[in-house]
Amino acid sequence: MTRIGAEVSAPASSANLGPGFDCLALALEIRCLVRARRSDQWQVRHIGRHQPPPGSADAVLAGARLAVGPEHPLYLEVDNHIPIGSGLGSSAAAYAAGATAALRCMDRPVDPNRVFRWVSTLEGHPDNAAAAVFGGLVLVDPDSRVRKLTMSEAYGLLVLVPAFRLYTSESRSVVPDRFELPAVVNSLSRMAALVAGLTSGEAGILQSALGDELHETSRNRLRPSVGELIGEALNAGAVYAAWSGSGPSVLVFTRSSEAGLVTEALSSSLGDEVEIVCPRVASRGIL
Repeated sequence: MTRIGAEVSAPASSANLGPGFDCLALALEIRCLVRARRSDQWQVRHIGRHQPPPGSADAVLAGARLAVGPEHPLYLEVDNHIPIGSGLGSSAAAYAAGATAALRCMDRPVDPNRVFRWVSTLEGHPDNAAAAVFGGLVLVDPDSRVRKLTMSEAYGLLVLVPAFRLYTSESRSVVPDRFELPAVVNSLSRMAALVAGLTSGEAGILQSALGDELHETSRNRLRPSVGELIGEALNAGAVYAAWSGSGPSVLVFTRSSEAGLVTEALSSSLGDEVEIVCPRVASRGIL
């Protein structure tokens, strides 16, 4: 029986997590949902809270067209709950959901590794792509293979989402091309501590991963308010906080037992200026 419709979702993601620049990401249970059905022409309708700005390229459409070819038009309905331009992998989720919905609608097999390669190409870097497709805590190795890591359940998650947008092109433009050796050594040490802390649940090790000289230092100069949010989170009792992807959102780790207290403290100190989201880790990617 030929399938004439499909429904697929892909999760938000927080990339880098501090020193894991362009190779580490965490999938978050905030999703972009795409419904697809066959049509006589390509059409996209956005009904979700978060929609692409007028005149911008449509990531869901781009993913779908790449997956099945422009000669197989589809009607796509997008219900997106991921803030756009906030460092939460909205484009990677849109590419992944669009491509997978198109494949399923056309009764074609879905190979996650192939979808990952498509999303990486469209996205321009693999970390968000890996999280969107596979879910969980993911590491992209030097051969572009995705390695899923087991994250400890010792932590609670918060995401601080400012009202303003910061697009990846602007945020990446301030990152230097070359670094002094001490900065590279510091980054390697922090990356090791980050992975060890996240997988072991030892908060002390995770705290030693705080800070980053490869991308956060320059981005803090671009948007000092993001660095201030990190400081607010730590002052409120968080174990760890970092730029989420290219920002301006901030990913915050707390001890599981203290997540409510940290959220309450941040709500009092930040007021209505910043939205506080409390997502679960998305253990699965495309669904």
